[in-house]
Parts: sequence; structure tokens; C-alpha cells
Amino acid sequence: MIEVNLFLDESDIFQDKPAHEYIMRYLMHNSIIGASVFSALMGYGHKHHLHHPKKIGNVDENPIMILFVDEEEKVQQVLVHLKEVVNQGLITIKKAEKI
Repeated sequence: MIEVNLFLDESDIFQDKPAHEYIMRYLMHNSIIGASVFSALMGYGHKHHLHHPKKIGNVDENPIMILFVDEEEKVQQVLVHLKEVVNQGLITIKKAEKI
């Protein structure tokens, strides 16, 4: 099993849809075993800009993480397209054990 984490911003758009919604539908369409979307309280990326969306008067977007798992072959197939969708975010991959 492989676990993939996609890091992006809530405001990211792909094909006129919120990127996280597009990705979840894409994963479902490709019969990925399981996926979840998580909204972060705070975060920063390579630009070291702290996103703190709950701060009063702040207009920052929420950092989002999508986690999904499946067999390595299926993960590699969907990653080809997901790398195009998450062009400014981060994708991490690690081995996972199903228990």
C-alpha cells in the first residue's frame, strides 16, 4: 500500500472547480481505495508565508491536505494527472501497511 498526501490551498482552482473537489471526484472515478480532505488551522509553504485563516480580519485561504491510499500501481497511474492539478502544491508519498 502507498499513502499519498497532497498539500494545496483552499482557493486553488482546476478546470473551474475547487481543486480539492476535483481531486476527490477524480480519485473516486479511478476507484482509489480511500481518500480524505483535511483543512488546516494554520500552515506555511516554501515561501514561508504563515497562513492563519481564523485570525480576525485575515483573508488567507485555508491550507488543505488530501490523503489517499491504494496499491502502488494504481497510485502511480493517478499521480501522472495529479501532478498537473497540484502544480504549486506539494505531493508526498510513503509506504503504508494495511492492518
